[in-house]
Amino acid sequence: MIRNRGKILLVLSFLTLLSLPFCGVAVSQSIPFETIDQGETSYFDCGDPSFLGADMVITDQQTWAWFWTQHTSSLSPSPPIPDINFRKEMILVTMLGYQTSGSGPSIEIISIEEIGPTGAPAKTGQRFSKGIQVFIKDNREPGTKQVITNPYHVVKTERFISVIFQHQSTGNPCNGNTDCSCAKNEDCSAKEFCLFPEGQCSGSGVCTLKSDVCPLYCLPLCGCDLKTYCNACEAYGNGVSILRNSPCQ
Repeated sequence: MIRNRGKILLVLSFLTLLSLPFCGVAVSQSIPFETIDQGETSYFDCGDPSFLGADMVITDQQTWAWFWTQHTSSLSPSPPIPDINFRKEMILVTMLGYQTSGSGPSIEIISIEEIGPTGAPAKTGQRFSKGIQVFIKDNREPGTKQVITNPYHVVKTERFISVIFQHQSTGNPCNGNTDCSCAKNEDCSAKEFCLFPEGQCSGSGVCTLKSDVCPLYCLPLCGCDLKTYCNACEAYGNGVSILRNSPCQ
């Protein structure tokens, strides 16, 4: 699956893909991964100002060959495609998107953690359904070089059924608010909303990225706008915090 953080690009597999903000919760069951390639400029959609970045899960050789060709299209000679055993492994790709400077913007997968079937972190020594959270650090701080770049990180890891990408941004304060605190949605950037603790619909919240791709399961809950949503992801995508974990009356 490929997800452009501005729009859906192409469905490549049946993996579940979701983008959520960091919540600062420690998780266990770290999954090892190996960097295949990392740098300032992937040539995948490089130079397109509308390209806002993408997260990808690649689980077959044909898609991997297609991506690698796009990724290295301006390199001569083109580097050979790395060998991946897709029966046991998969490729994760994250790209920051169109940037107008170098030696500044960057992106990095910093950890991969196994999660349980309900989305809770897996406990040490326990194995749940094959789901993982991929924690990514985004840095959009402008650099000193006036060049067009597309920072990227490509890694190989154990094959899993579902993948959740979670981005942490640096160098890009929440609408000028360095601690990302808020009291209403208008205090946050256009891609964020003011998230309040569950059961609260006002007071002190935190600017949080809106979800744009959500799982298909439906466990109805009530949003602070008194509308019923299938899950928290759907509510967050509409810029709404959670009033309670049951349908609205």
